[in-house]
Amino acid sequence: MSPSRWWRGPGTGILPRVLAAFVATLAVASLVTVVLESRLTRQQLEDQAITLFGEVGDVLDARIASDAVRTSQLMSAVSQQLLAAPRGGTDDADELARRTLSVVRTSDAPLEIVGVVEVRSGQVQTLGLPTRWGIAPPSPDAATEVARRASSSQRVVPLQGGGYGLVYVLSVDRLGMQPRLLVTGFPLNNVAARRYLEQTGVDEIELVVAGEVVAATDDARVGAPPVGRWDLSRETQQLEDGRLIRYVALGAERAWDTPAAVGLVSDDPLASLDGALARTRALMVVLLLVVGGALAFALAKVITRPLIGLTATATAIAAGDLDRSFDIERSDEIGRLAEALERMRRGLRAQLLVIRRQAEALQDAARRMVGVQDAERQRIAQDLHDGIQQQLVVLRMQVGAARRELEQDPGQVEVVTNDLAESIDHLLDQLRTTGQRLFPAILSDRGLGPALFSLTAKLELPVDLWFTPDPLPRVDAEVEINAYFLVSEAVVNTIKHAEASRLHVEISVDDTHLYVHVHDDGVGFDPHGPGHRGGLTHMRDRVQALGGVLDLTSAGGEGTRVDAAFPLQRPSGSVVGALQVEQDRGDPPVEVDLLGQPELPEDRVRVLLDRAVGDGELPGDRGVAPS
Repeated sequence: MSPSRWWRGPGTGILPRVLAAFVATLAVASLVTVVLESRLTRQQLEDQAITLFGEVGDVLDARIASDAVRTSQLMSAVSQQLLAAPRGGTDDADELARRTLSVVRTSDAPLEIVGVVEVRSGQVQTLGLPTRWGIAPPSPDAATEVARRASSSQRVVPLQGGGYGLVYVLSVDRLGMQPRLLVTGFPLNNVAARRYLEQTGVDEIELVVAGEVVAATDDARVGAPPVGRWDLSRETQQLEDGRLIRYVALGAERAWDTPAAVGLVSDDPLASLDGALARTRALMVVLLLVVGGALAFALAKVITRPLIGLTATATAIAAGDLDRSFDIERSDEIGRLAEALERMRRGLRAQLLVIRRQAEALQDAARRMVGVQDAERQRIAQDLHDGIQQQLVVLRMQVGAARRELEQDPGQVEVVTNDLAESIDHLLDQLRTTGQRLFPAILSDRGLGPALFSLTAKLELPVDLWFTPDPLPRVDAEVEINAYFLVSEAVVNTIKHAEASRLHVEISVDDTHLYVHVHDDGVGFDPHGPGHRGGLTHMRDRVQALGGVLDLTSAGGEGTRVDAAFPLQRPSGSVVGALQVEQDRGDPPVEVDLLGQPELPEDRVRVLLDRAVGDGELPGDRGVAPS
């Protein structure tokens, strides 16, 4: 089952849903927190690692500068000694140079390169000092350019036999008659790379000269291009694989010098830390989910306990136990919900009592309608027996007499046929009258307005007939039929009992209702008195059968007024509509849409909850006694 179907499933309780929602929210919040914290922590650690790695590079840069300063001081001391020496033979100057270089070399073991460069010729002499690495002679122009500097300088120069060396050069122009350059230093080879590695403690060192790795702690890197931009000195770079690299300049682009740098390479400093942090975060998330889940379960139990009680009470009420009430013990949202449900229960119980009374009233109305139909059938049968049947017997006798008369005197054909035609016309009039009383054909053919014109045109009593709008629009056939027969019954009652001199009939239609108003100027009657129960009840049943409202007012000497309103659309949510569904379609449960309201004014039977219904009256009569 998918999570969404489980969540919407009718068998899933509120406690699992609350618990699942809390755990899911906690898991999502933890995941978002872990992701954001991981990114922020990694960014901060990366910045810190870059800063620390930059400090390592700065330390190496300072150490290289310090070595250059120390060597420069030694070379200056040699210069002072040479200046203090007499300007005699060249042998004395060579000896002083040899001794000074020997002292400088002895003071610093890595200084494996020594020599003296003749500025004018560019030749290099070792003066008998042992050395493994010879300096490649510079051009005289380059040597002259270097000799112009009074102080010692650090340079990267090529060596004899290949390779490069880092040397310190001091210009001496008073040794005999010829200026010289005193040179000492060490080769840039794998030994130098390992020495830098020991000094810095990084993972890898590469020595780059003129864009090519000439030495490295990893022999496989020799001859390969640099791993980073070696021309960006004093700037920490981060490679795509997370490694950090920083280059410290050794040489430069100038006379008898070559651009070079020491590359410090460090593996991703956060790799191991990321693993440890990931394990720590996973443990924290698991602990958070366990502790949060336990707290959520306890909290959900506290929250859902009253809801479960409300559900049990609602289930019992739905099963028919309307006397079981909701416990209102809280003042929060759940307490207000219980209070609202309790009000709904009380309203439901009251309205179900009203519905029961309405059902009984409708059953009584149905029985009365059946009785009226039976009485109408008996009247029609009596009319057929006393009227049409008797006329047919007379017509049959006239036909026999006419046959005998024609046999005796054939010349009497016209007289006989005229008598028979008159009898047949009279019979047809009686049939038409009977059919008109049953159902006027003009009502279905042309509508309510013409049917009422036809009805009132045959009356001897003057009738004022008004339509709004005129002509009346066609409405539902059931509404037109009941409105027509309501007016017909009112007219008949007026003619029989009112002793009226004039009758006023008004029909109006708007968007929602058809209104009937009948008013006479007769003697009137007491609607609550005896003798009028059947007629008024029949009229009321006819109106209420369509969800309408009937109001009858009359008093002695003031005439009678009948007002009725028929809804053009039957309200589907009313109590009567639900009861009709129950009667027409078996026995489905009655649904009431108006729970909690003190009255149901739009229902067809107009039941009010503020007054008990008596045994002898319909709900909604409001003081109008049945007659």
